[in-house]
Amino acid sequence: MPRSIALFTFALLLLALVAFWPMYLSKDWAAIDRYTHAHALFGTMWMLVLIFQPVLILRGYRLAHRIVGRTSLIVALGFVLSGLMLTHFRVSRLTETAFAKEGIYIYLPIFIALLFAAACFLGFRWRTSMPVHARFMSSTALLLIDPVLARIMFFYVPPLPSAHLYQGITFTLIVAAMAYLVNSLPRQAPGRIWYRNYCLGTAAILALYFAVPYTSAWLAFANWFRSLPLT
Repeated sequence: MPRSIALFTFALLLLALVAFWPMYLSKDWAAIDRYTHAHALFGTMWMLVLIFQPVLILRGYRLAHRIVGRTSLIVALGFVLSGLMLTHFRVSRLTETAFAKEGIYIYLPIFIALLFAAACFLGFRWRTSMPVHARFMSSTALLLIDPVLARIMFFYVPPLPSAHLYQGITFTLIVAAMAYLVNSLPRQAPGRIWYRNYCLGTAAILALYFAVPYTSAWLAFANWFRSLPLT
């Protein structure tokens, strides 16, 4: 499995270069806000961690793997916080008219950040159970499928009939991958129930994306979030 994680993350990193080229990499970086730069930096660093950590295991450098694993928690925290700050920065600067139309879209970045944080925390908690630890770490990469593939589909393929189809496709890929990881996990592996429940929770949160953001309760939360003096 370590080799699969490294190869998958490397492929995802290459796809990310394509996905973020039109709206970020090809732009004048001096004109882009610091929150976007910070989130991009921490995201790239995390993907590099997921590429090189399996290599250290495969080559038998377990001490180096543990040291990098502990220090990578700082990278994970930076990725989560920068994602939340970037979301707040963008939504807090929307006009009332724009917010009424686009406030629904902060659901995904907020919950993806929380799911990412949960996967990192539980992965560290079950670091002595290698099959479970590896699956939690791979799940952090799976959560990046949507922001990468949805952008590729949006920028490089003909428009889909419905905006929800972009997430319908990416969410299906994420849930299918997690289902495979759960089913392939040895039943006697310590922490197996934790990973299964994490995957079920992730599937539920992704499914709720198609309903919750359109409720008055969510818009009230989004309005409260944008009013916080964070950025």
